[in-house]
Amino acid sequence: MAAEVVSQNDWFNWSLNQLAREFGIARETVQSRLRSANINPNGERRGFPVYSVAQAAKAILVPQTSLGVTLNDPDKMSPQDRAYWFKAEIDRVKLEREIGAAVYVNESREQMAVIAKTGLQVLETLPDILERDFGLDADVIAGVEARVDVLREQWANLLEETE
Repeated sequence: MAAEVVSQNDWFNWSLNQLAREFGIARETVQSRLRSANINPNGERRGFPVYSVAQAAKAILVPQTSLGVTLNDPDKMSPQDRAYWFKAEIDRVKLEREIGAAVYVNESREQMAVIAKTGLQVLETLPDILERDFGLDADVIAGVEARVDVLREQWANLLEETE
């Protein structure tokens, strides 16, 4: 079999068969997506149309329905596609939980409450420690207590906002 010499301009102009082979989809699917994206041939090679790889890739890689609507919106999917989409989303969330990239909201809230409670316990005993162990002045202790009270209020407000 003899090798074909192709000019540099033709390197990035591919036929439907080349596009289908490289993107791993049926030739008919490539043709349909090019047509729905209004991608016209860039020329011909051996009597067959060739398309710009850059333009074709955009049309091929962006999932489209026959109406040209992206498939990321389950409200615009057919019932079967919507069922597949939700199943895939459930599987994605399960995987994220398994690898530790996601947690349930209630678990997160419980963890935050434990952290806040532990931190507040330390902060509430801080004035006593400062007075007993360091013999600080009553005015300093009152200032620390006031700042702890402000912090407690801020944490309470933040926790209420998240619910």
